[in-house]
Amino acid sequence: MHFNLLKLSLLSLLAPFAAAYYPQGTITVPANGTHIAPGETFNFTYNGRGDYCLSSFAYSVVLLTSPPESLLTLTTTGHYFGRFNSATVGVTPTGAPPAPPNFTMPDFSLSPGGFGSGKSVSNATFYLAVIEEYNECDPTVGNTLTLTANTIIYNATTA
Repeated sequence: MHFNLLKLSLLSLLAPFAAAYYPQGTITVPANGTHIAPGETFNFTYNGRGDYCLSSFAYSVVLLTSPPESLLTLTTTGHYFGRFNSATVGVTPTGAPPAPPNFTMPDFSLSPGGFGSGKSVSNATFYLAVIEEYNECDPTVGNTLTLTANTIIYNATTA
């Protein structure tokens, strides 16, 4: 009986921390609203999920020209920066490289080649997005995917 009372007391002390048990991955740099010019090198930091019974394996970084409302209905234009190993795992099960500390903003006015042609835009709200692959203790078929994004102002001509 004393053990059950102690167990109940311990659980009640831990209850306020339950919401933080599986933290959401976040883009910490660049912050929401950062202005980035075409061709500019900008710092990038992503804090992946990681906790007891939760492992982040890899994440992909993309620049989207429209809001990423859902992985299921995502049809947009933009730029693919790459797939990177998550720092929350000691091994590299994906074979992906670690993320670089910075990226270079593409210049959309340059032609990508082929039949494509670049289009210039100024003061446009873009979305720097991360699709993270992770798993928890409960078995899944494949990895769990989550999407997070920060807004950036592309080719800002005003402050």
